[in-house]
Amino acid sequence: EGVTLLSLGRKITCAKSCFISRMQEFQNWRTRGVLGVQTEGRKDWFYSVHMGWWDDVEEPFSEQWERLQKYLKQTCGGEKIWLMGDFNGTDTVSGENYDAVRNVGWKDTFLMAEEKDSGITVRGKIDGWQENTGLRLDYIFCSAEENIESSCVVFNGENGPVVSDHFGVMIQTKEK
Repeated sequence: EGVTLLSLGRKITCAKSCFISRMQEFQNWRTRGVLGVQTEGRKDWFYSVHMGWWDDVEEPFSEQWERLQKYLKQTCGGEKIWLMGDFNGTDTVSGENYDAVRNVGWKDTFLMAEEKDSGITVRGKIDGWQENTGLRLDYIFCSAEENIESSCVVFNGENGPVVSDHFGVMIQTKEK
């Protein structure tokens, strides 16, 4: 995921992780953990996330999001934070995952990008999205406004081979 690709060019200087789900059994698909790193020469935190579904009775998105927000406030201080990964919610459904993230101030780098493609990160039938013709479920959010030069979907068969049922998101920032 995003954290792994990011760290290829820089040494990881600090790493943190936590569970954001009540479930903490490795073999259970509802278990949700996040991994954050800081890299050499940067104060920003980069977190790889995989959130639950909005209407999951056992592990709803809203509870996981609340736990994640509390954890980030306690551990990241005032540093800029990047959240990257599968948020299991599309930007076209009001009042759910995407709105919950945006409503507390997180910035969608796709919207800030000067150049962008369709942003579609999932095509075809996958668990939870059987009627899918193309969705944006994977995002890079930032805790602050940022100059984003470009945002593009990768590992989708057009920009690299397909390696998962979700495609990756890559952004290029501009130097300030």
